[in-house]
Amino acid sequence: MNRDFKTARRAWLVALIFLLACFVPALAGWDMMNGGYAMIMLSGFVSMASVITALMFRSRGKQAEALLSGAGEFVAEWSIPAALWREVIQRQYEEEKEAKKILLRIVWFFCITIGIGFILYDPEAGVWVAAILLLLMIVTGLAATLSPGMRLRRLSTTETRVRVGRTCVLLGDELHSWRLVGSWLQDAELQEEQDRHWLRVRYAFITRAGVQEEQVLLPVPPEELGKARHAADELMRQKRGKPPLIQI
Repeated sequence: MNRDFKTARRAWLVALIFLLACFVPALAGWDMMNGGYAMIMLSGFVSMASVITALMFRSRGKQAEALLSGAGEFVAEWSIPAALWREVIQRQYEEEKEAKKILLRIVWFFCITIGIGFILYDPEAGVWVAAILLLLMIVTGLAATLSPGMRLRRLSTTETRVRVGRTCVLLGDELHSWRLVGSWLQDAELQEEQDRHWLRVRYAFITRAGVQEEQVLLPVPPEELGKARHAADELMRQKRGKPPLIQI
């Protein structure tokens, strides 16, 4: 089972747990104005978000499975030397740390703003809402701090291989896809930087804050430049809506 299918299974479990948590205040006879209502709203939101997450990762899992099987999605693949692989994942680790810090500031800003608003509007019930939002801030802070390191350790033990599909790429066991609704490929280009070759793939997707861009650097050993060049050409042909090239 690939990584995205495993994530989907965990998301379904979280959705079920928080759906059941919605009924706890009523079954326990809690006062709805002293925490019960806040718990129902938060649990319902987490359950709904987990269902959406599960459906999304299930779709990604099917796409990764098609790419790994060499089906119609497949374009090219190549192996990465260990030294180059370590350089790549360390570079991505530093970039992810900075991105998570920016996202965390946005989440905390909304938590603080909403929490203060509830306290000013209803000091008694608002304290409970603010306490739950404070808990959310602690959880997201831990996630933003620990997740880049966890990703680094996971990628350091995975298969050092790149696979390119027509609507996705796999870096180790990590899928980057622009097949989902609201996402699209921007460009794919073979580049050279400090005696290193990279297939730079940029794609974008729509979020609540607008269009967000994602960049994936796929390392290319010198002996695999032909495959990488073919992959870049094929991705750009797909972007322009042209039929695939036949590699001879």
